Amino acid sequence: MTELLGTRLNRYEIRERIGKGGMASVYKAWDTNLERWVAVKVLHAHLADDADFKTRFEREAKLIAKLNHPNIVQVYDFDAVERDGELIYYMVMPYIEGETLRQRMEARRANGETFSLAEVAAIMRGVCAALSYAHKQGMVHRDVTPGNILFGSEGQPVLADFGIARMVEGARITRSGTTSGTPLYMSPEQSTGAESDSRADIYSLGVILFELLSSKAPFEGDSAVAILMQHVNAPIPRLTDHVPTLPPDVDAIIARALAKAPDERYPSVEAFLNDLELKLFNDSTLRLDRVAALSKAAEPPSSRSTRMPLQTELLPRTLARTRSAFPLNILILLAIVALTGLSFIFFNLPAAPLAEEPSDPTLQLRPIRTRNYAGSMASGGPLEFVDTFSGERLYRWEITTNDPDIYRNVEQHVESVLDEQSSRIRRSFYRIRSTALATAFTSLFAPGVHSYATKHVYEADVILSPQSQLETATGIVFRYRSEDQYYVFAINGLGQVSLWARANGEWQELRGLDQAWTLHEAVKPIGELNRLRLVDNEVILQAYVNDVLVIEVRETPQWYSGSIGIYLATTQSPFVDPFAEVRVTRFSAQALRSPRPTEMPTLAAFKS
Repeated sequence: MTELLGTRLNRYEIRERIGKGGMASVYKAWDTNLERWVAVKVLHAHLADDADFKTRFEREAKLIAKLNHPNIVQVYDFDAVERDGELIYYMVMPYIEGETLRQRMEARRANGETFSLAEVAAIMRGVCAALSYAHKQGMVHRDVTPGNILFGSEGQPVLADFGIARMVEGARITRSGTTSGTPLYMSPEQSTGAESDSRADIYSLGVILFELLSSKAPFEGDSAVAILMQHVNAPIPRLTDHVPTLPPDVDAIIARALAKAPDERYPSVEAFLNDLELKLFNDSTLRLDRVAALSKAAEPPSSRSTRMPLQTELLPRTLARTRSAFPLNILILLAIVALTGLSFIFFNLPAAPLAEEPSDPTLQLRPIRTRNYAGSMASGGPLEFVDTFSGERLYRWEITTNDPDIYRNVEQHVESVLDEQSSRIRRSFYRIRSTALATAFTSLFAPGVHSYATKHVYEADVILSPQSQLETATGIVFRYRSEDQYYVFAINGLGQVSLWARANGEWQELRGLDQAWTLHEAVKPIGELNRLRLVDNEVILQAYVNDVLVIEVRETPQWYSGSIGIYLATTQSPFVDPFAEVRVTRFSAQALRSPRPTEMPTLAAFKS
């Protein structure tokens, strides 16, 4: 290859070679236009000697450049230049001064040190988050190795070299019969040159996990061919033979991740990480196949600070609430309820107009029906409701139609159904949309009502719009006392879950994990309906997604009651449109126990 040091590739001055691998050389370069340091990865010339490579390079580079995730090295630029009759293909990325995972592993090994379980958890969570995001975009890495995992300025793992193996595999496999990837971490199908998919990345993750925990790779040999043959034929070693202090479950995780047949491996990165969280990274010996692991009790707000659910701190914001006159007939009804024991109220708010036409704020509020329930509000009876956003309604959700950053309204859309009768159906839902960057919104049902005590079950059917950024989060708000005092159980478009309390301006992740969000296969992809359920049993909080228990924690309550509602948070990335939208098609509350007498609401509290 032509010597590049001291020369320029278009606007990039090549200053220093900082790495070399089987597919490319990496240079530190100066971007003369933007005046910043960058890393320029130049592909080896012998890999680009087939006629189709230029087309393949451009196609793959464009796909890689669209990946935007905090755990993936972003591609700034790519091009090909001719020099001395030779085409030079290169990609431009951020220059990250931190060391690679390979360098850290070698340093630990030289000093006779190993990685702590907390360090392993942080690395695997970051890399899994990157791969999960990429796989959902249809991108497979194919060369996940410690050398391709860097550490950013804040110590977060960042995955590099996305798609380069795929760019070069046509030339290497079809012309020479060799394979793409690094032998120590290659899946059996890659070793034999067979077609591979995202499960090859899961295999590589399994190898890295084995090496992080034991300081040695599961398969080793004197040559690349010997190692490749072990991947294909050798039995999977037991990790606990090398590290007896690890729980036995880790052997089952390794065995599944390193299965010879792709169909026998984990079906997704989320499923792999979920097993790690439950059987290796948690603080308890309990298993989720019996009951979710109980985390440590949350520390007091004054001694613990956590980040907001979008991986970095978000700005909480509670919007101005619409108020309407509290009609006399409601007061009369509540007095009757208190005296007679009629305490189950089915709440349905007035029907909203079609599309996004604002609701009439002067509409009278009135109850629909009541039924008998043991106990009464006067003696601490439960307040329960189901709202499907159709028909007439007693209390309002918060409505905002004139704010440039937020839209909230109860809507009904008429849709045609292709059948023999050419019928039309009416769909009702509560839409919340936000375009404010890095902002968390709470949207409450009957704001100011603090009658929802502990021992309640809250359910919400939510659909994140496909146009939303993947980092968009939504969930159930409960025990809401003010914009700085509430709990929230949330999911996001990356298939992750989390459980938080906000107290005195600080976010507290209630499981005590190093990483606030954890992947879970129960979460359906963005654009599909997810049913969320939060069981508030005073000191135990249980969170379900689509009837699967995903979080269970013991938590010393900071507040025993408060309002309930929906949470929506936007991405914190300044490089993308912070569009976030959720449709809530059903919301319900069911009491498991009467409220505490000290928590009883007054009639004035029911004004919305």
